[in-house]
Order: sequence, then C-alpha cells, then structure tokens
Amino acid sequence: MQNKKSGTIVITGKPNVGKSTFINQIAKNKIAICSPKPQTTRDKIYYIYHDNDSNIAFIDTPGFHIAKNKLDEYLNEQIKTSYKYASIFVLMIDLTREIDEEDLKVINLIKSIRNRKLILALNKKDKVNNEIINKYIDQINKLIEIDKTLVISAKNNNDINEILKVIKDYLQYDEILIDDNLSDDFIITETIREEIIFNCYKEIPYSTLVKIQDKSYDKIKNIFTIYANIIVEKNSQKPILVGKNGSMIKKIGTNVRKKLSNYFDCKIVLHLFVIVENDWRNNKKIFLNN
Repeated sequence: MQNKKSGTIVITGKPNVGKSTFINQIAKNKIAICSPKPQTTRDKIYYIYHDNDSNIAFIDTPGFHIAKNKLDEYLNEQIKTSYKYASIFVLMIDLTREIDEEDLKVINLIKSIRNRKLILALNKKDKVNNEIINKYIDQINKLIEIDKTLVISAKNNNDINEILKVIKDYLQYDEILIDDNLSDDFIITETIREEIIFNCYKEIPYSTLVKIQDKSYDKIKNIFTIYANIIVEKNSQKPILVGKNGSMIKKIGTNVRKKLSNYFDCKIVLHLFVIVENDWRNNKKIFLNN
C-alpha cells in the first residue's frame, strides 16, 4: 500500500489579499475570520487537510505589513517563524492592488528560504482583464522565480481545487507535518473579534484585544460559560464599543453566542467586559499573554 503524500504549506501575502478566504475554502469550515478590513489575522492559523492520497498542513499567516508599533513587529515575526516550516509557499497577490513595499518584503523573505516551491496565486481574476493579469505575471516573475502561476478567485471552489492539485504534485511522501490544533480560546477570541470588526467602525476594531479570563463547562447541563475582556486603547473608545444603554456590546454578545453554540454544540453563557489599557499595542505583557 502506497503511503500518502504530505507537507506543510504557508499561505502568505500582504494584508487583505484573500488568504483567509482561501484557507476557509480549503477547510470547508470557517477557521479564520474574513473581513474587508486589513490586519484581521493576528496569529498563525493551522489547518490539517486530509484526503485519500494526502495529508497537508496549511499555515495561514498574518498579513505582512509595515510595522508601526510592537504588535506589528510581533505579527511580522510570526510570519518569519512560520516560513521555516514550509516546503511549499502560496504567495497570494490581489490583482486589484498595485505591487508595493509590503509585497516586496514578503517576496524577499520567500527568496531567503532554500529548497522551497513557490505557487503564485493571483486573486480576484473576476475584477480585472487579461492585460492587467499579464502585467502582474511579468512584474512578479522579474522579482522572484515562480514554480507555478495560477489566476484565481479565492471564493471559487474550482480554483481552490486547482491549487490543491498543484500542491499535491509538489508534495513528497511521509514528510513531517506541523500539527497545531486550534484551541478553544483561539476560536472564542477570534469569534468575538470578528463581531467587533463587522459591527464597529473607524479605529475601534484594530484598537481591541480579546482575552479570556475564565471558562468552564458543565457536562451535565451542557453549558459552556465564558468570561472575556475586550481591551481598548482609549477611554473614548469604551462607550462606542458598549453602545447606548449597552446596545452594541449586547449585539456583539448575542451574535457570538449563536456562533459558538453552533461550533461547540452546547449552550453558551458569555460575559463580556470592556477594559481600557492605554497603548496596549506597545505593551508585550498584554498582547503576548493572550
């Protein structure tokens, strides 16, 4: 009996190019929050894909971006750490956005990794014409050697299956996988942050950090009780997140409970508290202890 092919794949690119949409399509279940706003993925997200002939560990990294504070520096370090595990990279480029310094930083990091395969995924093909697509292909091929170029829409299952086929062609047999299962805390905090992102505007979503303070599960009653703090940077942000008569935090809590109830298959009792921690993005003791 032939062994399965296996390998670790890093999905990379600058923020908001479709990486989370891609990984969610692979997973057939939402494991990374997707938003039209940048910098939504703050941690490396692992997904182990299995089928009849392969085992593939996908790592969805935070989008590489120009560092403006210590949190940004930490996110960029997360990306660099992920790179060393990869045998194959999928570099995702948004065809509706120009190649800029952020793209170049990602490309240069990939170039520093030896013995790797690189798949270029040019995303949002439905938004542009062939002339623009060809321009990007020429531009990127001058910057880095590409093993395979695919023009895709990350929302299209057929395109995702084509990337999977190409990845499998490059895989080896019995390569060691990175297996880092998603924790309950990760699922909870990402779900809360997703609701903040979709319901709040301006600087609020990216000035927030969610930290689990306590959680417990009652097996007899099938009730999962969660206490979580939503940390903001300024006193002026707290009333916006709480809302008039608590309307915003109530809305966020209601939506989060519904999603977590479906995920954990139990009743969710959720207690959310809004806490002010001035300039938390420059305080590693806060955002690293999450």
